[in-house]
Amino acid sequence: MAPRGYAVYPTLVLFSFLIFPPPVLGDASDYEGKTIARILFVPREQPVDPEELHRILPVKERTPLRLDDVRAAIGRLYATGTYSDIKVDAELRDGDLILRFITQNNWFIGRVAVKGQIKGPPNAGQLANASRLELGEVETDDKMGQALNGIQQLLKGNGYYQPHVEPRFTYDPRSNQVRVDFEVESGRRARYASPTLVGDLKMPPVKVVSATGWKGWFGWKPVTQSNTQRGLSKVRKKYQSQDRLMARITLDKLDFDEDTWTARPELNIRPGPKVSIVTVGAKVSRGKLQRFVPVFEEHTVDGDLLVEGQRNLRDYFQSEGYFEAEVEYKSQKEIDDKEEIDYIVNLGKRHKLVKVDIDGNHYFDKQTIRERMYLLPASLQYRRGRYSESYLRRDEDTITNLYQENGFRDVKVTSTVKDIDKVNQGTIQVNIHIEEGPQWIISKLEVEGIQQLDKETILARLSSTVGQPFSEFEVAEDRDNILSEYFSQGFPNATFEWSSKPGAAPNRVDLRFTISEGQRRFVRQVLTSGLVTTQAQLVNRNIRLNPGDPLSQPKMLETQRRLYDLGIFSEVNTAIQNLGGDTQNKYVIYQMDEANKYSIATGAGAQIGRIGGGTSLNAPAGTAGFAPRVSFDVSRLNFRGLGQTLSFRSRISNIEQLGLISYTVPRLRDIQSLTLIFTILYDDTKNIRTFDAKKEEGSVQLSQKLSKANTALYRFTYRHTSVSALVIDSFLIPLYSQPVRIGILGGSFIQDRRDDPTDSHKGIYDTVDFGFASNVFGSQSSFTRILGRNTTYHPIGRKLVLARSVNFGWLAPFTRQPQNPNVVQAADIYSGAALEDIPLAERLFSGGGSSHRGFPENQAGPRDSVTGFPVGGQALLFFNTELRFPLRGTTLGGVLFWDAGNVYSRLQDISFRFSQPHQIQNQTINGATTPEEVFGFNYMVHAAGFGIRYRTPIGPVRLDLAFSPNATHFGGCAGYSGTALLQCGLFNPDGSPLLPRKNDRINLFQFHFSIGQAF
Repeated sequence: MAPRGYAVYPTLVLFSFLIFPPPVLGDASDYEGKTIARILFVPREQPVDPEELHRILPVKERTPLRLDDVRAAIGRLYATGTYSDIKVDAELRDGDLILRFITQNNWFIGRVAVKGQIKGPPNAGQLANASRLELGEVETDDKMGQALNGIQQLLKGNGYYQPHVEPRFTYDPRSNQVRVDFEVESGRRARYASPTLVGDLKMPPVKVVSATGWKGWFGWKPVTQSNTQRGLSKVRKKYQSQDRLMARITLDKLDFDEDTWTARPELNIRPGPKVSIVTVGAKVSRGKLQRFVPVFEEHTVDGDLLVEGQRNLRDYFQSEGYFEAEVEYKSQKEIDDKEEIDYIVNLGKRHKLVKVDIDGNHYFDKQTIRERMYLLPASLQYRRGRYSESYLRRDEDTITNLYQENGFRDVKVTSTVKDIDKVNQGTIQVNIHIEEGPQWIISKLEVEGIQQLDKETILARLSSTVGQPFSEFEVAEDRDNILSEYFSQGFPNATFEWSSKPGAAPNRVDLRFTISEGQRRFVRQVLTSGLVTTQAQLVNRNIRLNPGDPLSQPKMLETQRRLYDLGIFSEVNTAIQNLGGDTQNKYVIYQMDEANKYSIATGAGAQIGRIGGGTSLNAPAGTAGFAPRVSFDVSRLNFRGLGQTLSFRSRISNIEQLGLISYTVPRLRDIQSLTLIFTILYDDTKNIRTFDAKKEEGSVQLSQKLSKANTALYRFTYRHTSVSALVIDSFLIPLYSQPVRIGILGGSFIQDRRDDPTDSHKGIYDTVDFGFASNVFGSQSSFTRILGRNTTYHPIGRKLVLARSVNFGWLAPFTRQPQNPNVVQAADIYSGAALEDIPLAERLFSGGGSSHRGFPENQAGPRDSVTGFPVGGQALLFFNTELRFPLRGTTLGGVLFWDAGNVYSRLQDISFRFSQPHQIQNQTINGATTPEEVFGFNYMVHAAGFGIRYRTPIGPVRLDLAFSPNATHFGGCAGYSGTALLQCGLFNPDGSPLLPRKNDRINLFQFHFSIGQAF
């Protein structure tokens, strides 16, 4: 083991050396002026690069020895920060002067880890953080003492009063790093004892002890920091529930008793008086008082918090239309253990801001200024407008900054508020007056100090150029850009200064930028630690720095981000070793902590399906349903140490049983944009009322990120599909109801240019999906599938958004089944679809909250003429248009929408007709003729409606009400169940139907509730 060093401040050591020359040199006059034959270092291996060592030393071989040079050499060596002690020895050997530098190195903190028998809390990571040893800093005895004390204090705070902590050091002479492993034996955790209560409690002690929660059903709980803090908080809340807002609850000590192995807390309680905060002159609910007056949140009462509450209440009243509201607070004297704080409110008259006028602007148009203002006239969103004195001052400052950023240094912005209704004096107008003043222009720009970088490249990026408006904001931006460029090129000590003076002409400015580059730093080597499962090659592929590169801070952070993006590290720390040392080449350190290998998630909830529906007893048009659901997911992260993920997902409800196994390979073949995914799927779904679909599927998909907005997906899928629980006669369409194997090669293209995927206001979203199923891939059915969507979002002014979407889908079969005489009638009903080789579960089903709100879920398109249930189609076309607008504040919005389209039997059957086609057909059996109305489904269904959007962090919660004037009619049997389905469509000998026939219709009104916008 290498010896541990002691860090010495270089300047102090150098100072002492200059005053007291090292005794090892003996009589300096014996060596002064003699020629140096050799310069040796002891030990031979030095922490500084040999080339850099030779460069920084003022003493050179074959030159006369000067003691001043020796002193300077020692000073420069100390300045590198890598040495804790330096001695110089001189020796004459055969007339040659040999100069030796005897050095002792500093050691720098590398990985800090905690091992041993630890029962959390705290965990190993928390203990390592408690050491406060910073990556890359010099290791000293003082810091190690502080580290041990921090770890022990954290253990004691969590009930471990007799822990054993021993540091172990592993030295790496190549990098001068020391790894510190703390071996911890936490021992036995103490439990709480009944606390000692000090002070005037103002309540029975038993209630205080009970409020702590430190005693459970089975005795006193173990001591932990979280339990201690939670107990103090509970006691504080107990007093606050009695309006003692000034209560002070502190933990004076926590005495450990080794005999009973318990810790007895001593609580110092100063309850303070009961505080009553009320408003005088206006009624405010207690909930709003607690929100606006921060004493409730801060658990204390002081002047600053009361003043802040005063401002908050005034802004609230002004936002409610009381623009002249004044609020003051007054504290009453404490009487009988009670203190009252009154907020005295003078509301004044209630107003309505109807107009915000801007004048004096010439350089900017009014729309540009209004976009930055907070004041708003009355509207549907803000019934009385948005106004307060603080809002007005904010807007004045915003407009001032806008002009100053564009060279108007002397701009003045003033405002007036006046009543415009002389009778009622309830409506007001705000006039913003702008005195722009002259625009200052840059007449001359001088940039000094650029020597090691390309000056033309830096000048080309400046905003402050000759002929442009002069603005301190632009200068600040130029400063940030220049320094960012220098930091990225290895100049960590670069500085920027600027000055200006009046130019030769009026309103002109001469500008000067002065850059001090400092010494350029380079990467000596990148050091990594903390890899246990992860293979080093995975980390190395994501490191953006190589030895010899400029020490780029942006690349250091980019590497850190890329390592985090792998999703396999819980923490990635980066640092520069010996940051303050005056060396040109630096070690860059990355310390990583691997995340848990397994991630488990469980959940329970419910979903509402098929909202809306028809009126028949069997609801072929859908009915409301409630589906409780549970889920269980488990993932194995960093599989094989290559950042790959093996996961299992499951969903179980009464409408779906799903199991999914996936294997994800990110950054395929070291290509950042490629991700390979293998999946195995089992899905048994009842989301279509006509049948239950069961799917066993295996697929492989390659995802390619083409650009920030564009993504391409390439996949092959092989699945076995079967249907069950048919509510239509399977003999009419035998192919549809049989199990079938599908092998399909496909791909997708996704273009996403939306500003916010959860609630878009502008942008474009396009998707195209193509699939080709053929017997070449082992498929029993051959067809092509094309699905496409084009969605755009257009802002209209500041408040409105026009969103529109077009969806198109097409299934094109390659083969047809032989015509069966028994299904001729069915073939006519389905417009030939029954003769084509597309299984029932592969056909297109749509309709509902995310496609067409005039239908319940998956209820659009062709239907079985016998039972009335949907059978899907081979083409779909939907048009969706929404006008989105705010309703109340920033959280509640509204939508007016229009949906049009349908699912069609075939591509050639797409129709834009409004009315549903139908005809009367006569059925003749045993001489009896029965007329029956037969409906067609190849027409365009329209729906208009209104929706509510409530903004949440995970996206808007939406409720839509749709009205469809041409909702679909269909026919079917009423009252069938079980085996009676086989009798549906049959007739008695007298010609009457065996089961009664009935015409039905999808409800004209449909309700949809979900999370997220419709599109």
